[in-house]
Parts: sequence; structure tokens; C-alpha cells
Amino acid sequence: MATRETTPGAILPPPRMTTGKVGWIRNNLFSSPSNGATTIIVAALTLYLLWLFVDWAFGTADWSVIPTLGGTLVLGQYNSDSVCPSNDCFWRPQASLLIAMTYFGILWAVAATTLVRGVALTTAFVAAAMALLPLPFDEMGMDVRLLLVANIPAVFLGRWLGRNTPVGSTRNLIIIAFVGFITVYFLLRGIEGVPGLYPVPSRFWGGLMLNILLAAGGITASLPIGIMLALGRRSNLPVVKMLCIGFIEFFRGVPLITLLFMSQTLVPLAFPRDFPLDEVTRAGIVITMFSAAYMAENIRGGLQALHRGQTEAARALGLPPWNTTTFITLPQALRNVVPAIVGQYISLYKDTTLVFIIGMLDILHMGSSFIGSNREFLPHSRELFLFIALVFWVFNYGMSYVSRRVERNLGVGER
Repeated sequence: MATRETTPGAILPPPRMTTGKVGWIRNNLFSSPSNGATTIIVAALTLYLLWLFVDWAFGTADWSVIPTLGGTLVLGQYNSDSVCPSNDCFWRPQASLLIAMTYFGILWAVAATTLVRGVALTTAFVAAAMALLPLPFDEMGMDVRLLLVANIPAVFLGRWLGRNTPVGSTRNLIIIAFVGFITVYFLLRGIEGVPGLYPVPSRFWGGLMLNILLAAGGITASLPIGIMLALGRRSNLPVVKMLCIGFIEFFRGVPLITLLFMSQTLVPLAFPRDFPLDEVTRAGIVITMFSAAYMAENIRGGLQALHRGQTEAARALGLPPWNTTTFITLPQALRNVVPAIVGQYISLYKDTTLVFIIGMLDILHMGSSFIGSNREFLPHSRELFLFIALVFWVFNYGMSYVSRRVERNLGVGER
């Protein structure tokens, strides 16, 4: 008797209500009657508040205070007639930005990752878009607008240099970064007697430029200082360990605003009157040291999270302690604390607004002073401070986005 062969039936896909976006919504938002009711109430309230905000932002709000301030929000008094009599200092911050964009292009060529490419191109296009701001030509001339647009070709120039010249090594990148920082500093500060570089004292540096400079200096310097402090605190040398502990605990135990006041009132008493350590430099040093103390504790936590077997295996292979730290334990510790490091960077950038309390002309001070001296704009202060908050949010979200990409590429929390 012949047997009939049976063929397995086709595999049916899972029900649509349990997979994909529909399944996620059902499982997370409408998994029970109470969750469904909560979801509907919260969604309705959110849409109502969003409607009120949109109606205010595009209906009753008056944003004229933003173009009225114009470049003052970005540069403060840097290009004012009282500071720069020739009124030709506006191009120097833009030229400094071109140097930074060229360096971003070099990093793009060296790293060759979509993350670095995205950061470089986004920054360049945002800077170029500022050339379209509806400002009078006496505030932003055609030369400045062309310099802003030139940020886009500057990135590609840096990429070409990184791919076709020997500037892509780690040693050369560090040298270029140092030379670029010195160049930017003297370009902004000016040099006496040099045509086109009229000296602008740092106390007149203001606006968003001041916040970015303080944050960039603090972010760049706090990481290596924090690494040295973390390694010093774990050192077996009693003197080194006690010095690092004292430094960390002092800066973590004193409020930042107190340290800033000390830098402006007590530190000058210890130096001659003509000592070349201006207000901005002192504030930058304090912000860097304050951030480095917290950074050291983050890195020390990453080092303590490593299993002792890492070090023991390195000793078994005959590696000296310095190579063990440099090539084995420290890279893993830094990888584990990437979220904490970026969180400290975000906090540092927001803390730069505290210089407003000691009289520096950051973007918050420029906005408050303008509202205080122009009472007709007092009803529109909400628009101004909302715009300032949006500016800070864009920068901080950018750092957070970069952090998530770095974590994903390094596999933090996965392996």
C-alpha cells in the first residue's frame, strides 16, 4: 500500500498585533485598561500643551529681540566701537572658526567614520547658515558672510590635507591642535602694531564665543588632567596619592561659583599687577580644574570596575606597569565610563554660564543686560531666554548624540 508523502506547510508570519511598531504600542502603551487610559490622558495633555506653545510661538510671540541683538549674542562687545575703533575685528572670530573647521576635516580624513564626518559637516553647514541671518550690513558685512560660507570648503580642504599630506599621524594631530589653539588665541587677542590685528583684551570677549571657548578649553584639558589625578590617587607612592586626594576633594567640596569668585578676587593678590593672567584665563583654569576633579573620580570608578585578572595577566606576560596601564587597563576603563565622561562635558558647558555672576559678558549676561537697559523689550524677555536655552540644548544634544554613537561603536554595555 503506497503512502502519501506529506509536505510541511508554509511558515506563517506572526500576527501583526504582536510584532513591529503596532506590537510595541500594544505591549507598552495599551497592555491593560489602566495603561491605555493613562496613555490617552497623557497624549491629550501633551498635544494641548504643544498646541498652546505653537500658538504662542507663531502667533503672539515677538522674536524681534533676537535680530536686534544680532551679533552681540555671539561676540558680545568684541567688535564694538569702544573696543575696536577700526570696527574691523568681526572677521577674526570667523577666521578662527575656519581654522577649527579645517582641523575637523583632517580628523574626518584620519578617523574615516560616519560619526566624525557627520560632526564636521553639520558644524560647517550650521556655521555657513549663519551667513543668512537678516542682519544689517553694518553689523555683518559681505566679507564676514563669505567667511562663514567658507566653512564648508574649509572642511573639505582639511579632509584633502589629511588624505594627501603627512598630517594624519597622532603626533602631527597633537602638534597641529596646539599650534591651531595658539593661533586662534593670538588672532582673537590681537597683536600690538600688526595691521588688522588691533588688540582686544579678553575681558571684552563675550557672547556665545566666550561660552564655547571656556567649554572647549575645559573639555580638552580636563580629560588628561583627570586621568593623571585618577592614576595618582591609585598610586602606591604616599606623597603622590595624598596630593591627588587633596586636589580632588578640595575642588569637589567647594562650589564652582566660590572658586570663580576666588579666582577673580584672591588670585590677583598673589601676583604682580601687570602679571599677564587675565580674567578669562583665570576663569578657564578654575572651570578646567573643577571639571578635572570630577573627571578623575569617573575614571577611577572605571578602573575599579576592571577585574584584577587583567593586571595579573599582564604581569604574567612580563609587561611593565606603565605599559599595562597604557594599553590594557586605562583603555577599558575609559570605554566603560564614556557616558559619565560626556555627562561631565555637558555639565561643564552649562557651568560656563556661571561666569555671568562674576561680571563676564557671556551670552546670558549679554541677554540680561540688553533687557535691563532696553525696557521696551522687557515683555519679550521670554523669547530671548527661550532662544538662549535652545542654543544650549542644541550643543548639549549634539554631545549626547555623539556619545550614543561612540557607545554603540565601542559596544559599551554589550560586550
